[in-house]
Amino acid sequence: MTNLAAHAERIARHYWGEPNAKLSQKGRTLRWGTNGSKELDLVKGAWYDFEADAGGGAVDIVKQYGKLGISGSVADVLERDFGIQKQAQKALEPKQYIQRIYSYFDTDGAEAYQACRLYPKSFRLRQPDGRGGYLYSVKDIEPLPYNLPAIMQHADQPVFIVEGEKCADALIEAGLVATTNHGGSGKWLDTHSKHLAGRSVIVLPDNDQAGRTHADKVIASLWGVADRIKRVDLPGLPDKGDVADFLSERTLDELMDIVRSAPVVAAQPEAGDEVPAVEDADGNEIVPFETLDQDAVWSMPPVEFLVDQLLPEKAFCMMYGAPGTGKSFLAIDMALSVAHGTEWQGFDTKQGSVLYIAGEGVGGFGKRWKAWSKHKGITDKAPLFVLPLAVNFMDEDEMTRLMLTIDRLDQTFAMVVVDTVHRSMHGAEENSAAEMAKFIDACDAIQRHTGGTMLAVHHAGKSTAQGARGSNSLLGAVNTSLMVGKVDTQVQLKVEKQKDAEPIEGGLTFNMLTVPASISETSVVLERTDEATQRNRAALNFEQQIALEALRSALIDKKAKSVHKDVWHAYHNAKAPDETGGKRRDARNALQKKRVIAIENNMCWVINELEENV
Repeated sequence: MTNLAAHAERIARHYWGEPNAKLSQKGRTLRWGTNGSKELDLVKGAWYDFEADAGGGAVDIVKQYGKLGISGSVADVLERDFGIQKQAQKALEPKQYIQRIYSYFDTDGAEAYQACRLYPKSFRLRQPDGRGGYLYSVKDIEPLPYNLPAIMQHADQPVFIVEGEKCADALIEAGLVATTNHGGSGKWLDTHSKHLAGRSVIVLPDNDQAGRTHADKVIASLWGVADRIKRVDLPGLPDKGDVADFLSERTLDELMDIVRSAPVVAAQPEAGDEVPAVEDADGNEIVPFETLDQDAVWSMPPVEFLVDQLLPEKAFCMMYGAPGTGKSFLAIDMALSVAHGTEWQGFDTKQGSVLYIAGEGVGGFGKRWKAWSKHKGITDKAPLFVLPLAVNFMDEDEMTRLMLTIDRLDQTFAMVVVDTVHRSMHGAEENSAAEMAKFIDACDAIQRHTGGTMLAVHHAGKSTAQGARGSNSLLGAVNTSLMVGKVDTQVQLKVEKQKDAEPIEGGLTFNMLTVPASISETSVVLERTDEATQRNRAALNFEQQIALEALRSALIDKKAKSVHKDVWHAYHNAKAPDETGGKRRDARNALQKKRVIAIENNMCWVINELEENV
């Protein structure tokens, strides 16, 4: 036995106790638990917990079971409890260990073999040896489709065929019947197909050439066996993306809508129709471009919006205007509405995390945010993350830092705002088509990386009428362009370009309202002035008017900007003695929801009336 194995066994016995002698194999594996749920490979020094679906080396045992506490260190524990010096601890880690196990069952529901995902990434197959252990050989076992018992049990349901067990499990967890083959792309066999005789089958390729070739092979094998075959190439997948990626961003209903609209495969692929391979100078195969036929184009889903009628999902957009027109106010307003999932100025939004790269004016961001929250009557925290500096989109190292920052946040970003284009180009020539193209490429990279909408806030030329400043290649690249202007004290927003939908006619107009950010400071928020918005703001009923008058009376009597809520309640009780306590409470809550009054730290005031009566 190697020193590596000796350490691993000693550490495992320390945390797990004595192994199950009946299920263990001398010199090879040790098993713990009544059913042998924990296994330690003595040769490799690697372990796997079948119940917890976890594994690793000796260090991972300490991490998982050592109860390190807040300040605990694995290295210190190994040195203190096991006498293993820190310089020797790297040797404890196996070169390879099991990360995940996928079990394949036969028609009787018995485990036939396992596909083990190893670290570093590779797969090995093994079968039960009949003594509680496993043999790493399956040469005498017929390959089976994954999830075979469910396929047999639900004979009336369609079967989804994907590439890989991870994708199959994602569909199974969603309530569908799904299967795959072990071994990855190109390993589907006729022995798999025979279990799908007479079934309705949906093939979901991965978004790469290997995935598409694999789908072709599956369909060819199923031809004449399955009753009905659909091939569904999912829209919007990243390069090498799969159905698990699709379901992480979109819903099961959306998936099923796409499946239902997909055409049935009408003819068997002809084996003799392949185009001879063409190679580049380095000997790599040149893959032809994929094209879409009429059925595929007609079945493409319509454009979906992050902010209804204004900002499409998964798009590159621009908002521009002259200095002082309120474009940053509008961008922050939109960002907060998306982060909270609340409507934006009468337009529906889809909730998601937002990253705001504040290259200009970050000092006032907090005050604007607080004022917006109080004006809306929203107290919940929002998944809005502010990067308080200008990132140079022209510098590869800074772009790498930005991508790492995004990954570290571990959010599904629906929107990324860069404010402004000028500050993100760090001295580059905005009028240069080549340099603007580099900025556009950087924005596209962020959009692809996050899968969300990219909104670039930009300056206008010498006048808004002259369009966005710099090269017009930016206008050509964006899906949507929003032009911001100002007439007197009102902010105006016009949809200049909407690539994939009809733009809003006439534009939108906003008032700039001074509202409290806190008791001691104020800021500005935007509110639409059009008739639709006014209709949506319901008038106060009689009970609510009495509650508002009670608060105003308390402010006048106390000669204060705000009063404690108990004072307000006492005045309200005196003005409405015949109403029930529940009715008075409902009236006060309605005033807060309608953004007529604000409450912070139990202090109450009337919005836009801080300076009145004092």
